[in-house]
This record gives sequence, structure tokens and C-alpha cells, in this order.
Amino acid sequence: MGGQRKYIATGGFSEYLYETHSDYAPFDYGGIRAKVLHYILDKKEDHTGLPSCSETCNMYLKVDETGTVVQAKLYIDRKQAVDFDWGHSHVNHEGDGTFFPEGVVHVQVYEKGNRLSQQARLMTDAEIAKYGPIILHYNPNVRFRI
Repeated sequence: MGGQRKYIATGGFSEYLYETHSDYAPFDYGGIRAKVLHYILDKKEDHTGLPSCSETCNMYLKVDETGTVVQAKLYIDRKQAVDFDWGHSHVNHEGDGTFFPEGVVHVQVYEKGNRLSQQARLMTDAEIAKYGPIILHYNPNVRFRI
């Protein structure tokens, strides 16, 4: 698990920057393999986001400094595709002005490797059905609607 510079297209990475978080076990649901990660260089703190490329999981999640899971990232063909974030409030300042309070999942998709942060939206019913049980497994306090 790591960034694009460490990514090997045929599988794996030249250097691993993340490890499985010791407080959380991997979880499988509906064909999706999810794992909470810890950035190795953060020592005992958790300040770093999630990698841009995956190893074997479809979804990685991260914790905040209190150990609470606050973000999930979906990977398609090992590349980041969608962020599900609820660990902070978010406003589409340059977009439609929508406000998402902390604790409510806002979705940001990636296009050509860039996250479209100003086009954040709520999860669709299909996303809630497919990914919601995974998110709730790791953080049962998450809400999907404002």
C-alpha cells in the first residue's frame, strides 16, 4: 500500500508505506475487502491520509488521532476512485455551496487522479447498500443523510 511512485503495475509496491492498523481487523462484505491502515512513519499517531494505490483490498479506511475511523477510500483496478469522508465538515465553496456536517458521509470522486472536492455529494442509495455496511462496521455513528 503506497503512492504512485512506489506502485508496481503488475502487483505490489517497491516500498510499503502503510500497514494494517493493529486495532482493526480486515472486513469482507459483498465482495469488497476492507482494511483500516496506519501510515508507518506516523509512529503512534495517525495524521496521514490514505494511499493513492491499493494492494489487494478494494477499500481502505483511516482513523483520526483518537483512533476513530473517519474516512474510507474505494479503489478500482488498484487506483483511488472514491473518497467517503465523515471526519470533518465540508463545504463545496467553489461548487454548489452544499454543507456536509461532521459525521455525515460526503462523497468525492477522483477523475484522472484528482479528487473533485468542490463537487462533493451525499452517498446514493446504491452506494449505501453496497458500502454502507462496511463503513458502519468500522464506525456505527456515521450518518448517510443530513
